[in-house]
Amino acid sequence: MRKRKNLSLGNNFRILQWCKKQMNYYASLGLRLLTPLIITYSVLEKIFYPLTIYIPYYILNLLKVKTFIFQPYLITSSSYIRVSDACAVISAYFLLLILVIITKDISLKKRIKIFMFGSIIILTINLARILSLIYILENYGFNAFQQTHDFLWLILGSVLVAFTWIFLIKHYKVKSIPIYSDIKYLLKQVTSSP
Repeated sequence: MRKRKNLSLGNNFRILQWCKKQMNYYASLGLRLLTPLIITYSVLEKIFYPLTIYIPYYILNLLKVKTFIFQPYLITSSSYIRVSDACAVISAYFLLLILVIITKDISLKKRIKIFMFGSIIILTINLARILSLIYILENYGFNAFQQTHDFLWLILGSVLVAFTWIFLIKHYKVKSIPIYSDIKYLLKQVTSSP
């Protein structure tokens, strides 16, 4: 009789552990899915647009290129450049955020690190693009600027987040696949029991 009772307690303990694990997963999934409603595109825009316009302004002034800001324009002695929301590649930051959120089995701390490091990569590459375009406009004229702008925009728009994400998942040793790993896990939970 005693042995049977111990087996029952052990089984109940395993069920409680399984329930706790499920509750943690579902709470985490719920928070992950709510994040884009909290950190919206416009929140990212308020952070990254000023960085995109003010950092080149300071760099150009440090390089003795007299520059002024009359938003959304960067004005130099010989030209002006309209820095639009698209120039700030806000959609790239938002896509990175979505990729970080929809990837299963990443701790909150690691998610924050991945997003911050990825954002720094995107910002750095974008600032180099903007400064290069300003240099081309100042030294080679509008036609060279426009051709280079279109070419770089095509490449950056298509490839920047993809290569950044591939680098980040290798660097942080992320094994989960966005969306797929969650769906696989949820399907497994539906078809199995404790």
